[in-house]
Amino acid sequence: MYRSASTPHVASHGPSKTGFQGFDHGATDLVSAAEFNGPGTHLAVCSADHSIRVFTQDHRHDWILLDQWRGHDAEILDVKWIGPSLGSVFGTIGDDAKVRVWREDSSQAPQSGHRFRCIFSQSSANHVSYVSFGFKTVRHEVCMAIIQSDGLLALCEPSDPGSLDFSKELDSAYPYGQYSRGSEPTFKLSLHPAARPSYHAISAGVDPKAISLALSAASSIKILRATRTEDGDCKFYQVLGIEGVASAINDVSWAPGSIRPCDLIAAACNDGCVRVFEVTTPHNAGVQSPNKSSDPRPLTRDRRNSSKLDRHAPSGIGAGLAGVSRAEAMYESGGGTRIQHSWRETAALVHEGGMPVWRVRWTHDGSTIASTGDSGKLQLWKQNLDGHFVEFAETRPV
Repeated sequence: MYRSASTPHVASHGPSKTGFQGFDHGATDLVSAAEFNGPGTHLAVCSADHSIRVFTQDHRHDWILLDQWRGHDAEILDVKWIGPSLGSVFGTIGDDAKVRVWREDSSQAPQSGHRFRCIFSQSSANHVSYVSFGFKTVRHEVCMAIIQSDGLLALCEPSDPGSLDFSKELDSAYPYGQYSRGSEPTFKLSLHPAARPSYHAISAGVDPKAISLALSAASSIKILRATRTEDGDCKFYQVLGIEGVASAINDVSWAPGSIRPCDLIAAACNDGCVRVFEVTTPHNAGVQSPNKSSDPRPLTRDRRNSSKLDRHAPSGIGAGLAGVSRAEAMYESGGGTRIQHSWRETAALVHEGGMPVWRVRWTHDGSTIASTGDSGKLQLWKQNLDGHFVEFAETRPV
């Protein structure tokens, strides 16, 4: 049961509850996405009934409804929170071909239907649905990567550093080519959430301010990095292709953190496995990898939208990219030492019964993988002292 709208949220100073907790989400149709904010104090739940519900914890650490409202005119496909440094803000994409950003207004009463207000709404080009998106927050600066069902990937930032309207497009491209309606694969993207690439990548020459992104389609993952070029443009380049994955990929997640000597990317696969890939930047003489891909590839640009880019007034994270990148200089020169990226599969974690896995996420400290699928369970995986991923917890089937 939900509390009444007059019940205030009371901060708790008592012991927190442990273990898995279940509660009634109240949706009248299939829940399509759910995500906690960074501190874990709010949970946003979106569903096929076009509604958004945000829950918070009361003084007994029970999850109670904070507010609910109609967020889109069609099924809501995904929800992502923006970093807590910018307040209580999250974004949603729906099958109505819109992306929207919502900010909490604490002056409004809980369960009033107005606790969260829409501060940005944008329709996709040609009304093609958005299928995946994500935010990267560095202190008080933020950018958004978003991809349409036809394969158009865009990198955006607020036109005004003080706003969150994401109307300024830094770059757009078709990493997998352009698809017509009915022929498109399932695209999923995940931005590297850390402020900087891994220290090993930086020592190899990757721009410390590069924006890194993993994009999956069918049975492959492309690793992209966005940096400023010498003439001030911001462009995505493909630096690595993970090809020939044994199954179709339903979701992808880049592990937080930059202290590791490598990057870890988890993929939820249709054959019932969660696969973990290690991405490195070997730059010492004699370092070899059977799966290496050392040549960066320019992407197919979206010429139709190129006129919308303001290339002389960078702001936010884009302003931080304005310096000439060592990596980009190597890419453009065509000579000298190029930055090599290599990959290998380090784990294949099998869900019970081999049923498809649909969602995968890393915890905020990058130590644990959470995955769920047709088995109806949430399974948690962690590395043991030998460096192997093992399951350490799971919920009962729903």
